[in-house]
Amino acid sequence: MSKLYTGGELVVKIMEEFGAKAVFGVPGGQTLYVTDPMQDTDIRFIHTRHENGAACAADGWGRMTGEPGICLATTGPGATNLITGIGGAFRDSSPMIALVFQNKLPDAGKGDAQESDHELLFGSICKKYIPVRDVSTVQWAMREAYRTAKTGRPGPVVVDLYRDVIEEQKAEYIPESPENYCVLPECVAADESVEAAKNIIKKHKKVCLWIGNGVKIAKASEEVKELSRILNAPIVCTYNGIAAVESAFENLVGPRSRHGSKVTRAAIEEAECVVVIGSTLTAISTNRWDIKAKNIVQFDIVPENIGRHYPVAAGVIGDAKRSLQKLNAALKAEGYTGDRAYRDEIFSRKEEWKENLFRGAIADTEATPVPPIALHMELEKVLKEDGVFVVDAGNPGAWTHATTFPKGTVYMKPVNYGNMGFALGASLGCKEACPEKEVIALLGDGSLGMTLGDLETIGREGLPVIVLLVNDSAFGNIKQEELFKMGEGRYTGVEFPDIDYVTVARALGMEGRIVRKASEIP
Repeated sequence: MSKLYTGGELVVKIMEEFGAKAVFGVPGGQTLYVTDPMQDTDIRFIHTRHENGAACAADGWGRMTGEPGICLATTGPGATNLITGIGGAFRDSSPMIALVFQNKLPDAGKGDAQESDHELLFGSICKKYIPVRDVSTVQWAMREAYRTAKTGRPGPVVVDLYRDVIEEQKAEYIPESPENYCVLPECVAADESVEAAKNIIKKHKKVCLWIGNGVKIAKASEEVKELSRILNAPIVCTYNGIAAVESAFENLVGPRSRHGSKVTRAAIEEAECVVVIGSTLTAISTNRWDIKAKNIVQFDIVPENIGRHYPVAAGVIGDAKRSLQKLNAALKAEGYTGDRAYRDEIFSRKEEWKENLFRGAIADTEATPVPPIALHMELEKVLKEDGVFVVDAGNPGAWTHATTFPKGTVYMKPVNYGNMGFALGASLGCKEACPEKEVIALLGDGSLGMTLGDLETIGREGLPVIVLLVNDSAFGNIKQEELFKMGEGRYTGVEFPDIDYVTVARALGMEGRIVRKASEIP
């Protein structure tokens, strides 16, 4: 007779099957029949101080590797603590599997301890919610979660496991190869749509490329650069698109967002044709759809994203890498080139903008407290190639629009959900996934205050993560908005006492230094 496994053991079996290396979470009574069998595998359970840290760690793992990061929480309050981190992964297209747990099926709806309706809680912030009410569906559910998280536009999937299913019910394990249930086709665009895009582009000399996270996901950096050179087209990126093309590339203008330069806006609005690649043109990227763009040619792997916010002259559905390869070949065959004068005019303005930005008090590397531009001027001198740069919501991340990143940088930020408390957990996930890479987390004291406990997690794991805390003893971004809208001294709920975070870090197992001048950063 074949061996029978509990539902919890089957969950672990399927995680082994698709190559899981780590699970982040906070255990509870309902989770034990999944966490315990992990001890007999190579899958590590990494316990965080709060479930939000676990979700953000899984998000960082997913963005870093392209494989679903996995997080885990018990029912009710454990599950609700995952919500914010899952929402961030959903809005920024990060593959994730969140395992949450329910009480026993016979008690469902009776008001058992910590009971909550997980489907209602998670339904609007994940790609799919999968309840598991019988052991016969465990293997299908876990494979479905893996497939859904990875394919199309990546995102989080919630698997809801009932306690009696994982503890008491048993079934035979039937092995399956992941490539048989998670097929990743190249999704090559139709020739007709690429031809239509080419014909629109050919009508115009002043073309701008506007690229987003989809370029990273498709690994289409080289194809974007080739298209830019063919068209003499300046490149504007979203914040999620930062480092999709290296900062040193000759046609990269920089990021356009609420904090991007006026030059990136001009590059888009003065172009006769804008080619949008792998961006859903969200409110954050477009100043709430205030930016004007003409004759848009939009590339996206998800059909409903095309024309959603801006009308398009042509839409190309498919993988960005393969679609751009076809477009580039077609344009080169016809010898098309864009307007070099337009490109040079934009970059002349960029140089003037940079000259104005990187001077004066805001760029004084000897000033105390450290001015933001001075911080980034010194920081970019010591960043390593192929490193990982994780930033949080708020002012510290906003200033990265002015940072020059070295070749091979992986950049990540909670852009579309804006979830504070992202950077510590995400940097933990990145370092666990890729221990050989330098990982830097940049965040403010507002975000650190929400996630302080996970300094201990990083210290306990012995991870050499560099945490840069920009401390103004305030929710600085909101304080600025209050000053702008309400006037001097009209502050509500944004100020904190001075806290010695270096001593706190040391108490939690890390080392610490105070930087009073930007010149001390190296």
